[in-house]
Amino acid sequence: MEYVIAVVEDDPDLLEVLEYNLQKEGYRVFPFERGEQFLQFMSEGVKPHLIVLDVMLPGMSGFRLAEIIKGNEAYRDIPVVFLTAKTLEEDRLKGFDLGADDYIPKPFSVREFLARIRAILRRYYPQTGKVLEVGDLKMYPERFEVLCRDKRVELTRAEFKILQTLLERKGEVVKRSTLMDALAPFGREATSRTVDVHITKIRKKLGRCGEYIKTVRGVGYKVSNE
Repeated sequence: MEYVIAVVEDDPDLLEVLEYNLQKEGYRVFPFERGEQFLQFMSEGVKPHLIVLDVMLPGMSGFRLAEIIKGNEAYRDIPVVFLTAKTLEEDRLKGFDLGADDYIPKPFSVREFLARIRAILRRYYPQTGKVLEVGDLKMYPERFEVLCRDKRVELTRAEFKILQTLLERKGEVVKRSTLMDALAPFGREATSRTVDVHITKIRKKLGRCGEYIKTVRGVGYKVSNE
């Protein structure tokens, strides 16, 4: 599984070191030197698995950025790690009060930094639980996560539920009426057209894994890699 990590650090040398070492660990890294750049990243709907924030950023501070992150419904459950030269107890407590999962004082060793990152990722994303899969497509219902060729795919909850319904019946033809029922908890009046639109969007988001969703004309859909 490829984890996505966003790092906001205004020191370009340190940012380069962190990016390099995180990539060596197999993570996909999005580096930013300012909080405003990260907010633009958020507005594009990209969700990392973990966010690393320097506290003393130019303009918007790391603490203020954390407040915005934790106030965003789509981002509030993403773990946050603070990096800072501010080591007073009151500063550490403020960081934890803002929802930080760790607070790493500068200077720090890269090895310790990576170890802490691994520990947080293991805690938030345990590699256990039910797995639904077909070919290169995997779904972890308990973690609300979908992977295509080990790349994370972002789906809405309605799209996730439709795909889950299909994967739970892998190889079987699932009627449109069944998929319409799956959308009922989302408070919307589902129709056959609604299902078809969702399927189109799911296929597009899945990329090559979208080929596993087969149309059965006049009936519905099925998931198969045959």
